[in-house]
Amino acid sequence: MSLKAKLLAVFLALAVAFGGGAWVGFHMDRGDVDPQDHITTVFTPYEDGSDAYIAFLAKAKKSVHMAVYAYTDPRITDTLVELKRNNPKIEIRLLFDYSQTQGWSGKTIMAQTERLRAAGIEVTFGTSEKSKDLMHSKFTVVDGEWVEDGSWNYTRAADSQANVQNYVRSKKRAALFLANWERMHRFMKSQNLEPKLPDDDKSKPATPAPAGKPTKKRSR
Repeated sequence: MSLKAKLLAVFLALAVAFGGGAWVGFHMDRGDVDPQDHITTVFTPYEDGSDAYIAFLAKAKKSVHMAVYAYTDPRITDTLVELKRNNPKIEIRLLFDYSQTQGWSGKTIMAQTERLRAAGIEVTFGTSEKSKDLMHSKFTVVDGEWVEDGSWNYTRAADSQANVQNYVRSKKRAALFLANWERMHRFMKSQNLEPKLPDDDKSKPATPAPAGKPTKKRSR
């Protein structure tokens, strides 16, 4: 056998050995590791999402980064204000969707915002970077190590709705969410949107409804 033929045979043998091993390794059973073993999941209305979330916040020692579409629950504000009062060095920074302040819940959101800012907590309003659409995220990162996310809004009504929360302790996942938070924060900060509440309906004379069309009462 020529030297060239021998070298080719060795090369093919190595390719089969290592290539085959890599293929088997990629497809081999990884054991009993299941991601859900490391995730705490809460389903509302069957479980109490508010209690779970407030307990999650209360463990914060260094930082809280929140991005949330709707925010009206004063219990969350109470917890954040207490965290800041007990530990002035803790970093608490919140991103809120601007559009929510322009609806019927606007006054509630701004009342919570005033309390948060008075305690030294940063609150920034804004939109999605594309088409100025909704900032529809719902997640919190605590201490750069814990992440909460899901469909659950930070509102008083969220526990009566069908929602889900996931709690994960993962520095890698926290870093991923924080990077996205910082990206959104940069854009929202550049928008410089400070909500102006719509005029109170009660401050204006009521406009008579057209004949045959009864005035609809706004539900909350």
